[in-house]
Amino acid sequence: MWTRLLSLMIAVLLAAGCSSGAGRGATDGIAGDGEEAGGSETAAVQEPVKLKFSIWGNDAQKAMVEGLVDEYEQLHPGIEVEIMTIPFADYQQKLSIMLASRTAPDAGWLAERMIPQLLESGQLVDIAAEVKEDPGYNYADIYPSTLDIFKREDRLFGIPFSTPPVLIYYNKDLFLEKGLKTPTELYKEGKWNYEEFLKAARSITDPQRGIYGVKLVRDWNNWSDALLPLFWSHGAELFDSSAEVFALNSPEGKEALQLYSDMMFKDKVHPLPGDELTFDSGRIGMYTDRYSYTSKARAVTDFDWDIAPMPAGVKGTGTSLGYAGVSVFETRHPAEAAEFLKFITSAEAMSVTAQYFVPSRKSVLESDVFLRAASKPSPESIQLAVLDQIADARIAPGHKNWQQIDTKIQMLLDSLYTQSSTVDGLLGQMELEVNPLMK
Repeated sequence: MWTRLLSLMIAVLLAAGCSSGAGRGATDGIAGDGEEAGGSETAAVQEPVKLKFSIWGNDAQKAMVEGLVDEYEQLHPGIEVEIMTIPFADYQQKLSIMLASRTAPDAGWLAERMIPQLLESGQLVDIAAEVKEDPGYNYADIYPSTLDIFKREDRLFGIPFSTPPVLIYYNKDLFLEKGLKTPTELYKEGKWNYEEFLKAARSITDPQRGIYGVKLVRDWNNWSDALLPLFWSHGAELFDSSAEVFALNSPEGKEALQLYSDMMFKDKVHPLPGDELTFDSGRIGMYTDRYSYTSKARAVTDFDWDIAPMPAGVKGTGTSLGYAGVSVFETRHPAEAAEFLKFITSAEAMSVTAQYFVPSRKSVLESDVFLRAASKPSPESIQLAVLDQIADARIAPGHKNWQQIDTKIQMLLDSLYTQSSTVDGLLGQMELEVNPLMK
């Protein structure tokens, strides 16, 4: 009897255990009898992947990117993209800090000077397979030369979306007022050089009205965009060919830097250091900037303006080629970020960004999509000042220690801006303090 009772108790316990196990299986999403897998009301709902995308730029450029992001999110309902806007002058430093603290965006814009440092530190994701093996992406449509800066053997760490030359924006009304030939007219005549540039600047400058003939700088902390074309047009180089020696302390470097100093302090045709007077104020005759500045210039209604190539020096125009690309950073969502990169650098997206940026895709750059992206500048002006200049333009030299070099040169330039040092003395000090950073 006791044996039969004990057997009955064991059977009851086993049945209870099986029943309990079946309950856990259903809760965990394991299909039970007559139930489809995942049918439980308690199954977890998948959260959307949230990407962060870092950019710099003005309000018009940000609005354009926001429109592309909205389109991407509609096509990919499981992805959300947050745009992080960082001022260009602070971009590299802040991005470096975020990467070190693991708070970096998943993808973002990079300028040419930022890329060597991030490649050296191994903080960019190789996207070669993603872009080359996707036939819908049309990797062959991208100009091969624009990819060189992102390549390391068979690996690829970014895609360029803008390669704009530095050019001259000029106030046509101020030239007309003084009866001067415009930079475009002088360029067509083969006479657009620094001699004519300075003549026009002196004629346009009117201290009583607060009008200056020229302004080379967009941001007083961004010396390289303003000065590299001037250096190169005079035959001066920032680094030697090995990028291991500071080379600006040369007769050519002294001549170019003295010209810049004289514009401010001798001829007084250039605003003084720290003056934030902008081209769109109508009180600047000529202004140098990237093609992307058209996003602001197109909002000008108070005066007529146009664009022209940089003036020529003894070594040509010295035009520097800006460079901006998109990279994926070492964060939590590299696969999803790579998919977003392909969208934002597609031919369709570049057809949108072509209104402000010089595209790296042949199908966009060589079409009316770029030449006629907006009412201004005219297709002729874009051809002369942008397309005709790209072949001879140069990308700013890169260096793995660019951040320190950039900061050091900017700090030393203060002695020029305060007139506490001569050009000779400044270049000698630069050579002394920059060379140790070149190693």
